[in-house]
Amino acid sequence: MRDKLKSFFTEHWKYMAVSTACKLNLFDNLQEQKTAKQLATELSLNEEKLLLLLNALHNADFLGKNDDFFKVNSLSELLTENNPESLKYACLNWSSEHLNAWQNLDFSIKTGNSSFENIYKKPFFDFLNENPDKLHAYHKAMYQYAKDDYKTLPNVIDFSNHKSVMDVGGGYGAVLENIKAKYPIVECILFDLPKVIEKVTIPYIQKISGNFFEKIPSQSEAIVLSRVLHDWNDEKANNILKNCFEALPSNGTLYVIENCTDKIKIDLSLLSLNMTAMCQSYERTSTQYILLCKNAGFQFDSETKLNELQTILIFKK
Repeated sequence: MRDKLKSFFTEHWKYMAVSTACKLNLFDNLQEQKTAKQLATELSLNEEKLLLLLNALHNADFLGKNDDFFKVNSLSELLTENNPESLKYACLNWSSEHLNAWQNLDFSIKTGNSSFENIYKKPFFDFLNENPDKLHAYHKAMYQYAKDDYKTLPNVIDFSNHKSVMDVGGGYGAVLENIKAKYPIVECILFDLPKVIEKVTIPYIQKISGNFFEKIPSQSEAIVLSRVLHDWNDEKANNILKNCFEALPSNGTLYVIENCTDKIKIDLSLLSLNMTAMCQSYERTSTQYILLCKNAGFQFDSETKLNELQTILIFKK
């Protein structure tokens, strides 16, 4: 048992080694085999310490090795910039500020407040909006996750029942990209902050910038909130939902997509702690989401499973 514990204490070293490799673009530069000396010269790195990192990555099964030459394998290929299935920014997302917040989790446990906000003196999303590079990296990470999370959404929900659908707080548009591919006749509208909208590159959708805490435009028959509400405490979530209610026409539809803790077998306590540390929020039950939406004026209509983790809660105005 002691050996198991001692090994457990340093498990994060592997992730940090992989995250560092992403940060230094090592995998992108090892799509052809190279020695540590070649790679150190190309990227202006310390050859001796780079070799330690490359060997660590090889032993963690993230690099192939042939004599003194290293090259990406099927795992690290998914951490290269231009791979269509890339998770590079998803990997980078959990280091840096997230790691700092977790290192101060005791603050959140003692107070119930965000350790991130205590460290950085501002809410997480305000911090991102003031740091364009970090904002872009965050939304690239969320887009990479969303490509997997929402790929079956157009098969589960028949969006042809709506002339128009707006994804509120939809980041770089993965949800609408999937909807538009299956239902090209449906008008798809993406609504997010100006600094997010200006970076969106997916075609054939309308892009509107604004703040969902202030006003959401009345331009669609249906609104999607995909993993938005879990980022906010009850007061702020209610603010978003009231603005959604005001934006929708009579009998308009709201789709809330969340990891409902009572609908899955996986324990979400660690994820909930992450939401607490970062945003002073938490993962809710379906009953809690339904109550939030009812308080904003919506009527609960039905629910359906999207995937192993996520449930779609459907409401009518």
